[in-house]
Amino acid sequence: MDLVSFFYTQVIPVGLWIVMLGLGLALTPGDIKNIFVMPKAVSVGLMGQLILLPILAFVLSLLLAPTPAIAVGAIVLAACPGGVTSNAYTFASRGDVALSVTLTAVTSFITVFSVPFITYLALDYFLEAGTAPQLPIGEIMYLLAKLTVIPVAIGMVIRHIWSDKAKQFIEALRTATFLFLLVLIVTGSVLAIDVMKQYFFQTAAVALSLNIFSMTMGFGLGWLFRLPVPQRISITYEVGVQNITLASLVVLTVLQNEDYFVVAVVYAAIMKVTALGFMYFARKWLARDELAAQQRADAAAA
Repeated sequence: MDLVSFFYTQVIPVGLWIVMLGLGLALTPGDIKNIFVMPKAVSVGLMGQLILLPILAFVLSLLLAPTPAIAVGAIVLAACPGGVTSNAYTFASRGDVALSVTLTAVTSFITVFSVPFITYLALDYFLEAGTAPQLPIGEIMYLLAKLTVIPVAIGMVIRHIWSDKAKQFIEALRTATFLFLLVLIVTGSVLAIDVMKQYFFQTAAVALSLNIFSMTMGFGLGWLFRLPVPQRISITYEVGVQNITLASLVVLTVLQNEDYFVVAVVYAAIMKVTALGFMYFARKWLARDELAAQQRADAAAA
């Protein structure tokens, strides 16, 4: 087995398993109950993540993608919403962390079924007949369940039985997640360097458009359904920050084509800038919202 194959078949699955275990350790039964406590916000977030986001990626790919591989990569990336990164941004922005974690947990279960289906549609539409790789959907569902649902469930059980010890491991796993993501992006960039050189600006246009429009769509959905500002912030990050690790599993381990990963590599760099930029405005909106609430309370008390 050469080094590239080892990275595809061993490193990425193990890395994703560790990432999802960390998510499970951070979850409590109360996070799952939030589905019923705040059904409106959860429904809006899931609609944005699982339905509107893939549609947005498909439209942008039709308009902007320079090659079928980049189009497929963009759609697969959009099919992998959320992730622990979105939870961290939500926390730093003082958004609704409970909603963010709940959406990440729910999508981790649903994407076992949605990601293979959306990937199949993307390959079938953008690649010529006979050139698309064989996609055993049943096997992919089993692989995703093994690497997402199972570690999340194990993490939740550990958190329930050994709560104190689980909390101690969370930060260590978050650090490991960051380092793994860094290795993943650097390695993916090296493997796909030829395509990046040839189509960098076109790919950047796809990635930037997907990121900006998805974050705008997330915040717009929160505004449209009149959700509180903290929940708008959470949904913005959940819709606009994609799970790079899960996308890498699909395109590098399952499809074994680094050309599909180019969009994710560029997106990862852009996402950090836009996410931090949104954080600045989110804090201002929250401060303004809290001030207005205080003024209304003072006026009612007068």
